[in-house]
Amino acid sequence: MRSFVSMCVVLSLSSALYAAEKCPVEVKLLLSPPTIKTVITSLHFEKEIAGRVSFFDTDELDLLKQGAIVRIRQGANDDLTVKVRVPDGNKQVNAMHLRGRFPCETNQTGAGKDTDYSVRRNYKVLQMPEMGSDIINSLRPPQKRLLQEAGVSIDWARVKRIADVKVTKWETTAQSPFRKLILELWEWPEGNILELSTKAAPDAGTSQYADLQRLADMKGLSLGASQGGKTSMVLQDSVAHHTSPPR
Repeated sequence: MRSFVSMCVVLSLSSALYAAEKCPVEVKLLLSPPTIKTVITSLHFEKEIAGRVSFFDTDELDLLKQGAIVRIRQGANDDLTVKVRVPDGNKQVNAMHLRGRFPCETNQTGAGKDTDYSVRRNYKVLQMPEMGSDIINSLRPPQKRLLQEAGVSIDWARVKRIADVKVTKWETTAQSPFRKLILELWEWPEGNILELSTKAAPDAGTSQYADLQRLADMKGLSLGASQGGKTSMVLQDSVAHHTSPPR
């Protein structure tokens, strides 16, 4: 009887945790990169910040296929981040193991919704790592635990630096009803992506996405041919072109 009661308490707490989790939302809209000067002028962007992002995976994108992203950022934020991305309704990753245990954020794009569970650490390097062995030795225990809890399995000997991206970022607070808009231009050897984004409260993602679409329409901004996540596009494009980062 006592065991039964204890089990009921655990299940009750788990249900409460599931219901209570409210992830902040980032709403994202991809614009046509050639129109960047028009976008900057019409939305009054300023505070330009430059940086770089490097991604690590196998040639077959085995990490990405499991929803995992490993990246190093250099610039205003020098960090090493591990993410597990769970698309809305996805059954491959058991998000119950992640909810309430790791920081989360929901992404809302034209391709749908997904939720990121991530752990970052400060990471400043003079020379960018090349291989997976360098990365796994640099991960902190919580980052390794995130991958383990998400069921991510990878041979780190096959992981390498897949893509290097030049990032230019602008901000503005001049557009109502948004507290702040962010514009990011990602450039790599074979392509570029221009993303307009804003943060939203956990329950306001859909309405903020509609507001962002209306703003783009009102300003006459051209949308990108594809709508979705930048990271997946960069990795898939880099692998498709068999690119190797400069050594």
